[in-house]
Amino acid sequence: MSRVKEAINIIIQEKLYCILNVHNDGSYIGWLIRGMEVIDIYINLWRQIANEYKDYNEYLIFESMDEIYFYNNDYYIFDYTTLTNLNQAFVDTIRKVGGNNIERLLLNAGANDDLQLTGSSNYKIPVDPSNKLAISIHYFEPYDFVYNTYYEPYNWTDNKGFIYIYGPQIKWGNSREYQKLIDDFELMKNYFVDKGIPIIINEVGVLTEEKKEIESIKEYLYMLFSISSDYDGIMCWLWDTSNKLFGEMNFYDRTNDIWYDEKIKNNFFQISRGKYIKPKDYYINIKSESTDIIINSADFRIFFENKKVLKIIINAIE
Repeated sequence: MSRVKEAINIIIQEKLYCILNVHNDGSYIGWLIRGMEVIDIYINLWRQIANEYKDYNEYLIFESMDEIYFYNNDYYIFDYTTLTNLNQAFVDTIRKVGGNNIERLLLNAGANDDLQLTGSSNYKIPVDPSNKLAISIHYFEPYDFVYNTYYEPYNWTDNKGFIYIYGPQIKWGNSREYQKLIDDFELMKNYFVDKGIPIIINEVGVLTEEKKEIESIKEYLYMLFSISSDYDGIMCWLWDTSNKLFGEMNFYDRTNDIWYDEKIKNNFFQISRGKYIKPKDYYINIKSESTDIIINSADFRIFFENKKVLKIIINAIE
């Protein structure tokens, strides 16, 4: 506990917000995955934490747990009841301790911190007399680009002779991917924010050591944080492993206090100062473009990819 307190003090003294959670105890071999069997241990743990930090100000946030997948009898069905009971026990325990915990922001874990699972009608928000709750979501979409490690491309031919090409996704940024981001943020807004419950997306990032295109990484992060900044009630936190020797998601060298990429650094500085691009303006090109296309066939398709066309005029000539 003294080591945890040392880290918390460093963070808060810099006027940064600190989220303290029960992390990885719910992995497949962790004790917390046993659910209601260990609820007394869980309550006792949070009672001790809440007592230790009851005089800390609002810069300290408590989060109930991290990416825990409680299973029903069927391995593939999420156990929402267990998650609801533990999240409620978390809220009740901390509020009862008193002190600044009465008004402290409490971050309740989503269903495995997954957007779609958490957006289910089976997910229940705990009852809180202080009405100071938020929901935790982790966002690593699209998985193939953000989180899938590199592998050598390969082909596969089916019994009809069709050739399928498989390979890692190293680029991001077509119109469907832009739209998917906006659609997912709209889901969060509709599920929770419009009901008065803010969202903290406390893990977002991209694998940086897996041959992903650097410009795509920059664009993805800028798009993601720009969208987040335009929504009142949704905030993103960058997941960073900091040490390039270990691969994974590396953006900032904490030992030497430098960003690995200057453009990514500047993007965050600009967004933090309010200079972000709103989603509804994101597709509009800086340069105006016009194209005349003559189509002799009545059956055709138009693909715009990441461009927004302000006007389409189609003249049908019989």
